[in-house]
Amino acid sequence: MTRRAFFPGWKVVIGSGIGISFGSIIFFAASFALLASAWAREFGWTQIELAKAASIFLLIQTAMCPVCGWLLDRWGSRKFAVASIAFFAASLMLLSRIGNSLTQMYLGIALVSLVSAGTNVVSYARAITLWFDRKRGMALGLAASFQALGSFLLPLVSQKIIAQSGWSVALLSLAAFELLVCLPLVALLVKDSPTPYGLLPDGAEPAEKVATAKPVVAGMEVRDIMRTGSFWKLVVCFAIMGMSFYAITPNIVFILTKTAGLSLADVAKVLAISGVAVLFGRIGFGYLLDKLHAPIVGIIVLALSTTCYVIYATTKVPALIFAAAAIGGVAIGGDTDFMPYMASRYFGTRAVSKVFGWFLAAFFIGATVGPVVFARAMTAYNGAVTPLMALAALQIVPAVLFLSLGRYPAEPEFTIGAAAVPSH
Repeated sequence: MTRRAFFPGWKVVIGSGIGISFGSIIFFAASFALLASAWAREFGWTQIELAKAASIFLLIQTAMCPVCGWLLDRWGSRKFAVASIAFFAASLMLLSRIGNSLTQMYLGIALVSLVSAGTNVVSYARAITLWFDRKRGMALGLAASFQALGSFLLPLVSQKIIAQSGWSVALLSLAAFELLVCLPLVALLVKDSPTPYGLLPDGAEPAEKVATAKPVVAGMEVRDIMRTGSFWKLVVCFAIMGMSFYAITPNIVFILTKTAGLSLADVAKVLAISGVAVLFGRIGFGYLLDKLHAPIVGIIVLALSTTCYVIYATTKVPALIFAAAAIGGVAIGGDTDFMPYMASRYFGTRAVSKVFGWFLAAFFIGATVGPVVFARAMTAYNGAVTPLMALAALQIVPAVLFLSLGRYPAEPEFTIGAAAVPSH
């Protein structure tokens, strides 16, 4: 059996990473707080009013996740991702035209969320899952690690453009980048499956190549998956993780300026440090997923998140806050590749897009609640200390649920033509 010098699946990882790095979730996590601060200064909107916009964005992303899974099974990763990038750019252009109207802002945020769900990991996880098996965790981790690029660049560049030219120009600049850079690279590099190239996952070559074969899939149907206890345990875990992460992200400016006395420039540094740390989290947790039982990796993610919340709550020292941002960024690095990995290992690849879509929906249901609840808690307790400590304590729930999960179900063999290759 001959082997290719370079497995084309890694091109899929690179193309997916480019799309993911500047997707709507990275835009929201890295830039929304800065945009919200600019809107508050210009229009006088309050923290709670702006937190509602964050909840609108996350609520619509929640509703779109299962829809994305359904569309991906019909269109494939490449077509759906390219279309989503184009619509995302157009919606950013429209958002840049809002005036001093909360209604216009809410509608603009709603439109961005509605059309951009497919710019995120959900669009690429299906292709990567079909291209990789033994190296699936690393491949997902490497693709998701590109988020660090966007997480690092967007807050610094956005803050600079907002300061010099205004928030509207910052949004138009991102829209242009999506159309001129992200869209063509994703279209060129992302391929839906290895089977048209006569390959199996990880680059194995079947004895009999079938160029027209369908993508190799195995596992349970969605209706059967949703009857299992493991599915619902994971749904609860991801909902709490989403609520925790997004309780912090859109409120980070208010948390660190009010509680720790940081300047906006320092907050931008915190966001940038967190973004760089995501890179190490993506790659590190991707590697660990191929070496350790995934629920154990999930508990490590939760422990790091808890550490970040406790430091934010108990110190005003900038150096410690920067360290907490790095720890939190590493923890965030475990989320994106963790969900599709768990979906494929516990339930197979047959319905991986749909299952991942439901996991993302659970994540965003929690995320929708997080911003407003945390903002109201800050108001009620006159600061972020008590809400942050409560958030840290909440991580016990998903930790216990992860521990209750059993082993991965046995996986069938991949088959193309006359060849059969074990999945491990």
